[in-house]
Amino acid sequence: MKKSLLIFVWTLALGAFATVFSGCGNDDKIDSSVISSGTQVSQTTQEESQDLDKKSYAGLEDVFQDTKLITPDGKYMMMVFGSNGCPYCEKLKEDIKNVAQMRQYIKDNFTAYYINMSYHKMHDFKVGTPQDPKEIKFSTSQLAQVYNIRPTPTIIFAATDGKTILEFPGYIPAPQFSAMLKFIGEGEWKKAKDQKELRNLLQEYVLKTSASRG
Repeated sequence: MKKSLLIFVWTLALGAFATVFSGCGNDDKIDSSVISSGTQVSQTTQEESQDLDKKSYAGLEDVFQDTKLITPDGKYMMMVFGSNGCPYCEKLKEDIKNVAQMRQYIKDNFTAYYINMSYHKMHDFKVGTPQDPKEIKFSTSQLAQVYNIRPTPTIIFAATDGKTILEFPGYIPAPQFSAMLKFIGEGEWKKAKDQKELRNLLQEYVLKTSASRG
């Protein structure tokens, strides 16, 4: 009964593409002037903030890369947007710490970043292809605005050229998160012709994986 209920809940969540989720609200609207507000934060403050966010993923330095440079680096890219005081962010990080197989799968198949929106940091964002490279400098708030981040955690999966494959707002229990990682890592997402089909394929894959775990 418990397992059936869990599968039903996640069928709804994935079917609506995470319209039902567990996450920390982020109702603060980013002012439209933020794109040109880099000089409003002192140089000293910016420099001090550059490494402050590393405490956010202490113990997971082998999984999450320094966000000064954000780039796929030849792998799928995973960006976890989090914030201080977000219990679901902590829960997600604890899952990655404690589930060794999932932790290793992320390391093997993804270039992963934990982006803490509670800090102001400058990020060198490099995506594209060797033939068409794109490099842009974003502050943390600008990057969050680009992806329209609201609840935390929000997980963004991107292809090796930086194009977004999947955006999932909210906390995902470890078994479902593992399935989602494999859905991306094994290229199952490529079978979808559009976002609607992607949602359906993801839902089927997660349910099938959950059922196979018995």
